[in-house]
Amino acid sequence: MSYVLFISENKIKDSTAIGGNVDNEFILPYIKISQKKYIETKLGTDLFEALQTKITAGSLTGAYQTLVDDYIQDALAHWSFFECIPFLRYKVMNNNVVSKTAENSTPLTREEAQDLREEIRNTAEFYTERLIDYIKNNTASFPEYTTNTGADVSPDTANYYSGMNLEYDRNQRRDITLDDFLTPDLK
Repeated sequence: MSYVLFISENKIKDSTAIGGNVDNEFILPYIKISQKKYIETKLGTDLFEALQTKITAGSLTGAYQTLVDDYIQDALAHWSFFECIPFLRYKVMNNNVVSKTAENSTPLTREEAQDLREEIRNTAEFYTERLIDYIKNNTASFPEYTTNTGADVSPDTANYYSGMNLEYDRNQRRDITLDDFLTPDLK
């Protein structure tokens, strides 16, 4: 089966701040990346492939149609925007990477671009949370959601990323408390 996208480049342009003059060929790789990184990981391989099969066969209906049209496309549009933002300004050529600028524009500073990207992530996470909630509240409509085995990607119901990673030793078999984070002089 060939790779099937759940969204068109035009839908992304209509749903985000990506301008209509951005070439579709530029957006396409970021749709593919986002679909694999952010959508397949929430659907699981079996449901992901079932949706691709239904789209290819033209048999996407009912809850599957609702899932794609009302949940996946919103999340995917913003994740694709999130992924392509760092590269909108640059072009890779045979002998160099160049920065493109327009006559009547001022490029964002690195900090401004990071702030913008964080806002896009927040929106993408919001829509992803809605996607997860829809599936969790309609699991009977999606039998493929729970059939992943072996090397398949199993659905991940965690959505928001806080940027913090608190290591936890599962072998200690105890709850983490505030004391675990206080310095000895504050205890």
